[in-house]
Amino acid sequence: MHQTDFSLIKKMNISTDVVFANQADKYEYSSVDFDGNHAKMITTNTIGVGVNRNIALIHASDDTDIALIADDDMIYNDNYVKIISEAFQKLPDADAIIFNIKTIGAQTNRRTLRKISRIHSYNCLNYGAARLAVKLKRIKQENMFFHRSFGGGTEFSSGEDSLFIWDMIKRKFKIYAYPATIATVDQSSSTWFKGYTKKYIFDKGALFYCLSKHYYFLLNFQCLVRHKCMYKDSGLTFIQAFKLMINGVEYFKAGLTYKDYTNNS
Repeated sequence: MHQTDFSLIKKMNISTDVVFANQADKYEYSSVDFDGNHAKMITTNTIGVGVNRNIALIHASDDTDIALIADDDMIYNDNYVKIISEAFQKLPDADAIIFNIKTIGAQTNRRTLRKISRIHSYNCLNYGAARLAVKLKRIKQENMFFHRSFGGGTEFSSGEDSLFIWDMIKRKFKIYAYPATIATVDQSSSTWFKGYTKKYIFDKGALFYCLSKHYYFLLNFQCLVRHKCMYKDSGLTFIQAFKLMINGVEYFKAGLTYKDYTNNS
């Protein structure tokens, strides 16, 4: 957000072509060549991480083979290109590969990959898109985009990555986990995670509805069973938290948000 130059190339240690989707108070296009690579910056006055990532996907060159979906607080390892290229060579049928990212001061758990394995529907929600390398041609063939109602800058605090990866699974993408680290990120502070608040629980209910309109009851239930801290930290009982998640579903279906819920409560 609010970038005025291409200093992120050096800060993020980027050594490949890059598209910066930059949200500010204007519309602007700029580009620069560096070290034999090309960088684009598309600045818009849009709001929301999903919209921004979609802008980046739209402007990615059609001849791109593998695309990474980056956050601007990442610092890539010097050999990230080699790591990713070798991973796709070892897994020639892969449509996408999830890598490790070293995390400093994480407020939420980040799963460390320890072996090459296939990602399925039952474990695909454990990973964020910043760990993802994907065959861009497949994404464009499927006309895939990030959900615009979830994530930073929207009314529903998080979940855009989960929905994107879940959509990949539904479309029969072959996704693998690969135990190599490609970047470091400092998460000592978060723009969206403020603890397991009532809003977090409400928003999670809406997210599970978007993941499955048939099984969201079960998804909400199992989430609370597996993560008791969610409702205990917010001072709720299991039943109160479950009802709050279902309220998240109903309000989302009605085009309403947590603010509307609190105004009506």
